[in-house]
Parts: sequence; C-alpha cells; structure tokens
Amino acid sequence: MNSILKDSCVQKWSDKMESIERIKRDIVTFAEEKKEEFEQTSSYIFTHPELAFHEYKSQAALCDLLEKYGFKVTKGVGSLETAFEAVYDSGKPGKTVALMGEYDCLPEIGHGCGHNLIGTSAAGGGIVLKEIMVKYDIGGVLKVLGTPAEEKGSGKAIMLKEGVFEGINAALLMHPSSNSVPDDISFASVAIEFTFHGKPAHAAACPWKGANALSGVQLMFHAVDTMRLHMKDYSRVHGIITEGGVAHNTVTDEAKAVFNIRALEYDYMMELVEMIRNCAKGAAIATGTTVEEKQLDEIVKDVRNNKKLVQYVRSNMEFIGEDYIERDLTQGIGSTDVGNVTHEIPAIQFYVKLKENVGTHTKEFAVAAGGEEGKRNLHTSVQLLAMSACDVLLEKED
Repeated sequence: MNSILKDSCVQKWSDKMESIERIKRDIVTFAEEKKEEFEQTSSYIFTHPELAFHEYKSQAALCDLLEKYGFKVTKGVGSLETAFEAVYDSGKPGKTVALMGEYDCLPEIGHGCGHNLIGTSAAGGGIVLKEIMVKYDIGGVLKVLGTPAEEKGSGKAIMLKEGVFEGINAALLMHPSSNSVPDDISFASVAIEFTFHGKPAHAAACPWKGANALSGVQLMFHAVDTMRLHMKDYSRVHGIITEGGVAHNTVTDEAKAVFNIRALEYDYMMELVEMIRNCAKGAAIATGTTVEEKQLDEIVKDVRNNKKLVQYVRSNMEFIGEDYIERDLTQGIGSTDVGNVTHEIPAIQFYVKLKENVGTHTKEFAVAAGGEEGKRNLHTSVQLLAMSACDVLLEKED
C-alpha cells in the first residue's frame, strides 16, 4: 500500500471514529433530556406491580410512551396478551436490532428483580436511538419488544416459537444487579412434575392389598440422591413433595413431586432430565406403582451472550465512565428466558449496578429499584442500550 493510500485509509478511520463518538455524545444528551419522563414511567410500573401474564398496566404505560415518540406499536404479539412489539423503520437498508423489556413482578415483594427498570430502559433506549437514527440518517429497523412473564412462564421462549424474533440481527437486554457486568452466564432450567399412582388400602386391615404412591416418591428422592456423585459440577437438582396423601390410615394412592433441574449447558441438562426420569421409573417398579411426568412451563436455556455485543457493551461502559467487573463464566446464578434468545440469534443480557451487595429477589432490592439508585440505573441503562444497539446498526459501514 503506497503512503498516499495508507494516509487516506487512516484519515477515513479517524473520521469514522470521530463520527461515532459524536453520535454517542448525542445519545448522552438525548438521554438526559428525557430522563424525567423515563423516570416517571419506571415509577408508575414500580407502583403498579403485576404478575406474569397480567402486566396490562405496565404494557399500556410502555406502549403509550413509545407511541408518543412515533413507534408503530402492536399489542398481543406472539399469542401473549401482555406482549408488544414497537417498530421504527427508517425506510433505508440496514440491520434490524431489538431492545427487550421485561415488566412482570414477583409475588409479595413486587419489583424485587427490578423489572420496572428493565422495561423502561428498553423503551427509553429505543426512543433515544430513534432520534439518533433520524438525525444521522442511519438505516435499519429498530424494535422494542415487550416480553412478559420472565419470572414465571418464559414469555421469550413462547415468542420465539411464535416467530416474533425472526429477522432480528441482534437483541439486547439490561438487568439491574449489584455490579455492572458486560457479560453473563446462567443455568439452563426445567421443572418437571412426577405423579405416582398406587392402589388404596386400609393401613391396618389389609395394607398388603395396596401400593403406596408416597413410597414411590420417597424412593425416587433416594435414587436421585445416590446419583448426585455422578453429576457434573454446577448441576442443580432440587425437589419437593407437593402431594403425599390425605389420610394417615390409608395407603396413599397418589403422590406428587416436582423437580427443578439445572445445568450450565442445555444439552447436559437434558442428560440430567433422563437421569432423573430413570430414577422415577425405577422407584415405580420397586414399589409396584406407576409414574407419569409433566413438564411445567417452558424449558429455559443457558445464556450464551454474543461476544461482539459483549464488547460493544464493555466499550460503552468505558465511554460513559461506568465502573464494571468481569463475570465469572464458570458459575451460574439463576435462569432466564433470555437464554433461549441467545441460542437462536446474536443476543446479550448484561448488568448495570443498582445497589452494591444487594441481591435480586429481596425487599431491599425492590426498595432500590423504586428509589434514587433505580433512577441512576435507568439513566445509565438507557445510554448503554442505545449506544450498543447503535453499534449494531453501524456495523454495515465496517
């Protein structure tokens, strides 16, 4: 490459980087201008907590906000009444990027997982990015997806099956946490109910005529415990007895147990499922009972964050001066239906600090989500989502 051509390439790269920095400075400005409005929406959702599949007020608040800023909103997408899709189409060639929002709450403690912040940050990030796309004539399609029932029901898994994510090149979601973290890992998870059927008999007069379904459940638990030695590290198998009979003087003819099975990889989790299933079958044979199983809710897959998106988020945290730590990618914490999305398209769940040393699903976390810490989290998250989604839209220029 001759020196003139080399200098030209260097200049073009320099001009491009200056342009990107200018765009991101404008994102900071636009986010600041709309800060109070976003806070009001988050506060409304926080003070009107709604359980999975019943998030009608939260859905309305987010959809009204997005419609106000020119998004075309469709409610009830993916066969879920409280889901929505808000779309801004630039009318120009480009990628399709989606910001995912959650807004269901927890029983008793309300938004102890900060979903008021997740839902509003997605809407806010979308609104800010739309203004950037218009100002800088950036092509592509921007979507904000309202994804209900993360806590129970796995709304995203259902929406995936219904084709809502088709055509999306990248999807992003922010989750509040005790620290800001650009990457994530989680457990694949499934809950299965095992129902043992026996034969009733009087416990004193003729117990030998019965078959004890509760004995089948108890033996299944013992069988599972004997197999724990043979499970890989970071496997999680927990069970409870949900039904064990109704009379102490009768041989129980029906008993039920539910097992939650988790692993850091979906494929190995399915191996564990087969292991637990065999424990149930063996227990039924040994006790002269029968057993049937039923999967509860959707299977949740492990999070596999797209590494390019992770780098975008990390760089943007540095750009706005957000301190972060790197995630230990050998240990899962919980499970989320974002994992299902990451298995199908480039996607990411990252964390933004809410309150240090405070865990999710606690009353203290809920208080923070509705307070000043929540406002800081929301403002930071709006910027990071808008910047990182913008990076995706600008990839075509690489």
